[in-house]
Amino acid sequence: MRYELHYWPGIQGRGEFVRLALEDAGADYVDVARLPRGPGRGIPAMLRYLEGASVERPPFAPPFLKAGKRVIAQTANILFWLGPRLRLVPASEADRHWAHQLQLTITDWVKEVHDTHHPISSSLYYEQQKREAARRCERGA
Repeated sequence: MRYELHYWPGIQGRGEFVRLALEDAGADYVDVARLPRGPGRGIPAMLRYLEGASVERPPFAPPFLKAGKRVIAQTANILFWLGPRLRLVPASEADRHWAHQLQLTITDWVKEVHDTHHPISSSLYYEQQKREAARRCERGA
């Protein structure tokens, strides 16, 4: 099966964890938003899933993975679903849940790091909230 990864093309963030899993497993996938515009390609193709009324269970935001007719969103959820299929996690259920627990911990950590640089808003540049970022680092919040 060819997977379709949907994530912003110029941002290294949550989508990288999915990309790394697909690469490590040698999976057949296409990084949709990084492709030149065309039918089913580029950022417009990704936005159709986010904004289109025809998607039964639309994702809230990238990253999301299309696998056949299935659309799976949220990094930890995508990896939890992909892991067994790509043989990247142990076979036992207990071990798979432990791996998922580690991924959720990583997700928390990434959010803390992100919020250190963007303590007011993700829509503002770091330079616009530099003073508040320094205060956040001081208090270790």
